[in-house]
Amino acid sequence: MQELYSIMRELLEVEYNQKSLHNIMRMLGKAYEQEEECEKSDLIVNGIGYYLASLHRDLGIAIGRLDSYIAESAKKE
Repeated sequence: MQELYSIMRELLEVEYNQKSLHNIMRMLGKAYEQEEECEKSDLIVNGIGYYLASLHRDLGIAIGRLDSYIAESAKKE
């Protein structure tokens, strides 16, 4: 059961990071409204790239752990 709580916590962290990514994208939209802020836009795009890679990795790990837990539980039954 502890494993399920740990997996759920990781999934909640992914959700939090997705919300952070949404905020970054909103900032990017505002930055593009003012063309002289290209440097700021570049930083935001790099931040989005980092978050996407991080979310992809974290989600893959959490799903893998959930799959393993389900497989182990099925073996026990």
